[in-house]
Amino acid sequence: IEHTEIKFQISLKYKVIEEIFQETGDLYFAYTNQSYWQAFNDDISSPFREINHEPEFWLQFNPRQRLGAVKFTAASLGFAHESNGRGGTLSRSWNRVFLNLVFETGNLALAIKPWYRLPEDEKTNPGDPHGDDNPNILKYMGHGELTMAYRTNGNTFSAVWRNNLRSDNRGAIELGWSFPLFRRLKGYVQYFNGYGESLIDYDAYSNRIGAGFLLTDWL
Repeated sequence: IEHTEIKFQISLKYKVIEEIFQETGDLYFAYTNQSYWQAFNDDISSPFREINHEPEFWLQFNPRQRLGAVKFTAASLGFAHESNGRGGTLSRSWNRVFLNLVFETGNLALAIKPWYRLPEDEKTNPGDPHGDDNPNILKYMGHGELTMAYRTNGNTFSAVWRNNLRSDNRGAIELGWSFPLFRRLKGYVQYFNGYGESLIDYDAYSNRIGAGFLLTDWL
């Protein structure tokens, strides 16, 4: 496996039902595909090293409450399944229920997202198709994440932080910077340090930086 590869992500979101629960909430469905492509690795025919799939749905409320300059923008309760779609000892998957709270003040947005992993039965052996593919994933992915984003002059600076809140202190931080190029096309720089960037190596430490393009604001 070469250190240099192409990483890309496609995310789609759709509002399934609008104004439910006394017209105070909306039901959403989303799907994210994140792929890691060894495009420059001719020795092994340039394969996709890993593809992660994450369908999810959530019920979102928009309270629009204010505490001084801080606006409580959204509160969501949902379910997410993440898998790499592989079998045997390469299979990775987990299910979560999550709460996501979003706050804004000026050009700064903050999202607090704790989750609870739904337990699975233990495998009788590593090749068993049934049971838990990654029983220790919470040690590396933690119990939630904190996301911050700041926008100024067409630039967006973001940070995502995860931690297992244990003495061994495993987790991850992802820093991003997007900047305008042409209409909806933006340049993008991303830095990742820690565990859990992809499911196949969630328990392996990764330190990487990348540059590319971002398409946003289509809807």
